Amino acid sequence: MIKQKADARETVDIVEDSDTVDLAIIIEHHQRGLEGFREEVSRISASNAELVFTGSILLIAFAFAFLGVQDLNPITGAAEEMSNAMANPSLTNDVLRLNWLYLNRGVTSVVGDQWPVLKTSRLRQLLMLSHGDECWENSSFDAPSRLSRCPPRLLKFAEGAHQAVASIKASLNALEPAPDDLSSYSGTPTSQPSSSTTLDWAMDAHFETMRILDSVYSRILSVLRCAATEYPTDKEIQLDFEEAAILSWPALLPSAFLASLERSDRNCLHGHSLVILAHFYLVNTLVDTWYMRGSFEIEILRVNALIDSLNDSQLSTFMLWPNEVMKLPLTCIS
Repeated sequence: MIKQKADARETVDIVEDSDTVDLAIIIEHHQRGLEGFREEVSRISASNAELVFTGSILLIAFAFAFLGVQDLNPITGAAEEMSNAMANPSLTNDVLRLNWLYLNRGVTSVVGDQWPVLKTSRLRQLLMLSHGDECWENSSFDAPSRLSRCPPRLLKFAEGAHQAVASIKASLNALEPAPDDLSSYSGTPTSQPSSSTTLDWAMDAHFETMRILDSVYSRILSVLRCAATEYPTDKEIQLDFEEAAILSWPALLPSAFLASLERSDRNCLHGHSLVILAHFYLVNTLVDTWYMRGSFEIEILRVNALIDSLNDSQLSTFMLWPNEVMKLPLTCIS
């Protein structure tokens, strides 16, 4: 016991004396875990469905958390980057990072393949939400005064969410991309479509994505307006967000929309893809979870830098509201 305490004290001293986190060690450990996980996924069945599902959930948490550290080494780097990026957006790395998004989408395949097993397993509480979409869609909007009890960030979101969605929809309706803009559109059907067919297919994907964004925003607004108590606490709101599954949006996005984000060419439709992605990222900034704290604020600034490079004043205008929302506190000011 004395030896264990001495070892523990030595470990703490080493950590306290170090200003850095060795990401190489973290990644190596993570890769070893992935090797075993891949083996289980390749032979997924009723016997290991719980194990694979648990591993998928952990991968999602890691993907969220890694957004905040993958470019950093210092322990305090995340907070410093957030502060510096807010003060001077030009310092933000404008490389779009989508790896976390694809990891999130992978868990739906596991659940879909093994749903009969998982819905009756020990993990069923993670899958069975007592308040589904119908609950939030049919919620009453008769108590707007409750919004005044929300933290500043949530209140600002509630004030501008519907208008933000409506503005982007209107812009898409007015958009007439040249067929050449879509000539290299990745993820198009394997058959050789005409330019007009490709254009319609791409636009349909964006309108479907906007429908999903509108649905997620409406769910958030229902939670904020229909709190269980007249004076909801920050914790109660966060629990309702969890129950409403507002973080499930990555699994809902059309593959064609994701393909548009991967494009390297710069055109108006790609710019709208970035704007829409930033508005989805804003959802994640409303959730006060330790492994996401600050990460998506920085990701919105990355998207903002990419949009600025397009020199499109309308697209830049669309980013004003998300930037205003994320700069406000997420907890009530006492």
